[in-house]
Amino acid sequence: MLADISKKAGAVESEKTTSDAAYIQFGEWLRGQPYWLQDAAWRIYNGKEIDADQIEVYASMCVTQAKKKVPAYNHLNEGEAAQKKRSEKVSVLSMSDIVGVNALTDKARLDFSVDGVSVIYGLNGAGKSGFMRIFKELSGSPYEEPIQPNVYKKAVSATASCRVVVMQDGEQKEATYNLSGKQKTSLLSVCDVFDTRISSAYIAATNNVSYQPFVFTVLTELAGVADRVSKHLEVQKKAIAEKSIDLPDEFASFECAKWIRDIACETVIPPECLVWNEEKHSKLTEIPKLLDTERVKEKLDVVATNLRVLAPILTDLQAANIACDQQKISEAYQQYVTAKKELDAAQKLFGENADEYDKISIDSKDWKSLWNTAKVYYEAVLFENGGPHFSENGSICPLCHQIINDNVQKRFANVNEYINGTCNINFANARKAFESICENLYTRTYSEAQVKHTFEGILTEKELTSIIAVYKALGDLKSADNIDTCYTIAGSVVLKDAISILSKIKDTYDAEKGNLTNALNDEKKAELKMQFDMLKFQKWAFDNRQIIQRVISNLCSIADLNNAKQYLTTNKITAEANKLAEVLITAAYIERFTSELSKLAPGIKVKLEKAPSQKGNSPYKVSIDTDSGKKCKPGDILSEGEQRIVALAAFFADATGRDELTPIIIDDPISSLDLNYEESATKRIIELAKCRQVIVFTHRISLLVGISDACETNGVLLKENHIRSGIKGKGLPDFEDLYHGKLVSQLNGLRNKISQIKKKDTDSEEYRDALERICQQFRICVERSVEDELLLGMVHRFKRRIMTSGIIMKMPNIAVEDCRMVDDMMSKYSFVEHSQPTDSQLVQFSIDEIDKDIELYVKWITDYRKKMKK
Repeated sequence: MLADISKKAGAVESEKTTSDAAYIQFGEWLRGQPYWLQDAAWRIYNGKEIDADQIEVYASMCVTQAKKKVPAYNHLNEGEAAQKKRSEKVSVLSMSDIVGVNALTDKARLDFSVDGVSVIYGLNGAGKSGFMRIFKELSGSPYEEPIQPNVYKKAVSATASCRVVVMQDGEQKEATYNLSGKQKTSLLSVCDVFDTRISSAYIAATNNVSYQPFVFTVLTELAGVADRVSKHLEVQKKAIAEKSIDLPDEFASFECAKWIRDIACETVIPPECLVWNEEKHSKLTEIPKLLDTERVKEKLDVVATNLRVLAPILTDLQAANIACDQQKISEAYQQYVTAKKELDAAQKLFGENADEYDKISIDSKDWKSLWNTAKVYYEAVLFENGGPHFSENGSICPLCHQIINDNVQKRFANVNEYINGTCNINFANARKAFESICENLYTRTYSEAQVKHTFEGILTEKELTSIIAVYKALGDLKSADNIDTCYTIAGSVVLKDAISILSKIKDTYDAEKGNLTNALNDEKKAELKMQFDMLKFQKWAFDNRQIIQRVISNLCSIADLNNAKQYLTTNKITAEANKLAEVLITAAYIERFTSELSKLAPGIKVKLEKAPSQKGNSPYKVSIDTDSGKKCKPGDILSEGEQRIVALAAFFADATGRDELTPIIIDDPISSLDLNYEESATKRIIELAKCRQVIVFTHRISLLVGISDACETNGVLLKENHIRSGIKGKGLPDFEDLYHGKLVSQLNGLRNKISQIKKKDTDSEEYRDALERICQQFRICVERSVEDELLLGMVHRFKRRIMTSGIIMKMPNIAVEDCRMVDDMMSKYSFVEHSQPTDSQLVQFSIDEIDKDIELYVKWITDYRKKMKK
């Protein structure tokens, strides 16, 4: 025995070690997953909702990660992955305030025992299915059935709902739920529910384990979140309207438009398509003109004419500009001024030293000529080498040959300097040089009037004014009456500006002439056509640049969304679920199923196998365990009863896998079962009820009685809810404990109810319905009296045992009057249990008559018991 204990302890420790290792591995796996998944796992573990806004956040996180960036995210710390989110114990206390659920009346209500078994008994059509549908809806069963209103009555607008009260970890909680849609979570989410649909699914399909360690809930939810995020990304993609460019047909074949035909997120708008300026606009306007041959020829003639009239004037100005070198003008004028100053100084000196006759003769040409000749003669004839020059002290007079000295010499020197000195010659030369420059300026080919006439219509008003100003200044220069005025005018003449204007115009004409000449060339025409097309496309691209950029941005967004989806595949989640399932679920679940099947139906050869995982789920299926290895569907091999008991085994194995002590809800567990299977199922239900609340719906009295006996034998608490259908609907509370318990007490209870019925309006439907129910219950009590009283409990319809000890010998004491009493009451009150003509009344007895019959029957039972004790 000690060895067994040690072995079990070792197994538990080994399982714990394996489990710990699995969670460590899961934590490592989680840290290697996309950021959104780590954050979602953290939210699930911390009970935070992942709503539509959070889904949008996760979509953004995927896009961010696709761009090789790290978004802000939460993640589980080491050890948190092994935490379990569960409550210790949950029991359903009541289900009430039911609205719009099948034909259930608004007075329908069920109360359950916190522990043990709660049986809801009712005949077919009593409303059990309506309650089961509520349980399936609120438990999140994958085999839920749609909840419809009462289709036999006029439709109402009330939304299906009900109120549920539970006890959770010793705390009472309640909530009212809208039953019009699938519940994400509720107080009953932890319930394990079994009915015919679920039974069939266990046999015919793969099923997920209803309870799994919380880590599997996390993985399943993560797979669901991944799908939601993926769908959100698809919605975002579809919401992007501008995904392509509607390129005009005229550009369809353009090589320069290839980039826009192949537009993608990597596309960059060429720089030339991002700029449109006056130069491009001008070219776009001019090229069509260049492609018009006749227009080009006409234009070429005009340009040639303009060049012909412009060229000579430009040449004239350029020549003038050479002559009108401002530096030369300035230098010549300065030389003139200097020479004049020197001459003026000589004149002043002459005036101071000349005699009266010299002053009189100063203006005489002959006198000046005489002095010029005298000097020439003296220097050529009289001058001796080394001797004094003319007018120097010691020289002689050429006329009288007297020696010149003293005052005479001084007079000779002043007159000679004035007449034959360099200042006079310099002045004459400087004047002539300056006048020559001015003459070169104003002696031009064209006049002001000619220039104006020639350039009107060719030059702008400003340009023409500038050119005319030059020629006007030249005219003024010619008519100037003194050197100083000439200098002033000559200094103001700016030829370079005029030349620059005309040169630019000439260059423009030359360029235009060249372009026009080239435009008549076929090759140049083709080049111009290509250039024109390119400019047209650039203009279109420039005008549509914002749209193009939006499309590129949209394509980038779509690419980002597509790249983001790589982080939303569920295959890794499924693979991780498989790994964990092998460690944490599979072996234990299969072992539990094998154990359950050995208890319920050890002779059936089936087994539980793991099916391929999908989206984080680890489903299982029941298969035939054949020696031949042949694959057969359980539904093709097993009988209906065998399928039912196998499904129960799978369900119990599933339900007992959870650690929580949560409710188990079963609808008609013994349907199609024989007595042996029924007994096994009942026994197992009672075993489960020792630690968990079990709620059983049934229309089988045998199950009700069997559970009652088993609960009594095993000390398990039993709570019965009898329901029925009535005029106002289904699910109405009915009399309880009619199929077991103390018969006389139950009959006296019926009489108490009669006292309450007498207070009702005799013409009301409620009164007639209550009267009918009293008759039905009285008849059931009469039926039971045959078993419990007449036959002294020797035989019960719903029990397998026959108790003859000390009883069968008393059977001769049964008198004819006893049999007649039972037979009369059975016959009389069978009226309400069998079909009657439609024109017959529902109940043909008065309430006083029924009360009197019950009283009479109680007296018979009392007398009969006394008789049988003798």
